[in-house]
Amino acid sequence: MKKVFAMLFVMLLLQGCVSAPRAPFVPSTGGIVTGVKAPLTINFDKQKLIKTYGEASTIHVAYYILSFAIGDASLKKALKDGLLENAAYVDYEWASVFGMFGKLTIKAYGLEK
Repeated sequence: MKKVFAMLFVMLLLQGCVSAPRAPFVPSTGGIVTGVKAPLTINFDKQKLIKTYGEASTIHVAYYILSFAIGDASLKKALKDGLLENAAYVDYEWASVFGMFGKLTIKAYGLEK
């Protein structure tokens, strides 16, 4: 009976990892240093390159079970930062060191208001 309770307790603790919502993308990660730039928008055939952009970032620190992230990497924040009305296309940049320290930046390109 103790084994059943122990197993239920472990399952209860781990359920948050399984049911956590996922972002629409998962950045690549390296063992020591990671630096990735990639598009979130895939329809480039009819898009003109636009130099006006806004960005929004989050940083995270993870050390064993202690983990936290600070910031707002939403599209809404990136549009507000660049004084943009809407996004023509969106890119992201992901940088990480040892998987413990990282920064995610979303860049929204578009026309000014």
